[in-house]
Amino acid sequence: ETADANSPSTKLCVENAENSLRNAASLDATNNEAEELLKEISGQSAHERKPKEFIAELFDSFADTFDEKLLGTLGYKVPGLVGQAAKDLRIGKSPPTFETALDAGCGTGLAGRYLRPLVQGPMVGVDASQKMLDVASKCTTTSGCGLKSDSDDEAKEQSIPLYDGLFALDLEDMTLSNTLKGASSIHRSSPMNKFDLVVAADVLVYFGQLNELFQTFADLSTTNAGLIFSCERASEEEAPLGWRLLASGRFAHTKKHAVKAAEKAGYKLIQYEEIVPRMEKGEEVRGHLFSFVLKSGERKEDNGKVEL
Repeated sequence: ETADANSPSTKLCVENAENSLRNAASLDATNNEAEELLKEISGQSAHERKPKEFIAELFDSFADTFDEKLLGTLGYKVPGLVGQAAKDLRIGKSPPTFETALDAGCGTGLAGRYLRPLVQGPMVGVDASQKMLDVASKCTTTSGCGLKSDSDDEAKEQSIPLYDGLFALDLEDMTLSNTLKGASSIHRSSPMNKFDLVVAADVLVYFGQLNELFQTFADLSTTNAGLIFSCERASEEEAPLGWRLLASGRFAHTKKHAVKAAEKAGYKLIQYEEIVPRMEKGEEVRGHLFSFVLKSGERKEDNGKVEL
């Protein structure tokens, strides 16, 4: 007798099978049988990325308490670290600021607080969660996004919004039309038609392999644009694929995979640092911070050759 695919008992069995296979593939990245069965049942991989809807719903659910929990309870350090890395990229350059910036996965704007002084033109924030963007939209140069509200009336009058544009998008769906061009219509003084800085602060933990995402960043960027990102750190032994899904539900990446994926998109590594992005259950989280520059005509193909 054929089981009814829509019956509650069948759905429960399928869900249990998916969970078991996902756990097996996540705990052992070389378990190809579990990975193939999971793809056959669900059409998804345990190693590629978190579903777009999952990310939006997750961050919508705690947008109101996000800043307090990260900054207070977990000792979150990534915003300041990426801000310093961005400043380092402009050392010895003229002008010492960026013309345009994309805060990819901006959340409530914590990294934007450190980036804004370094950007003279449009600064755009993109996030999958509309509720996180609603919080970021209230941030100004004098309040919000990690700062307490300023009670000084004169300071309030002089403050301006931290971001020139905020857009609810999945990062892999970004284009120049739905990001920079929308913000440039507001910030008309900018002559740039691409970004010269892209920052992804603690965002790559929701992606497995990074090739497509880094290519999206490169497509949005001008030659010599900076790319700064943080992610959780895994060793080659822990993550033979270059990435692995942790028990926390977040992905960790090896240095080798992150560098290789960025180089494939045309980037050159400028600076690397092992960091502690935050605490979790009283333990230091292992992370790393990368700074790249996009070089013209240097995108690498899978065979390692350079396509000019």
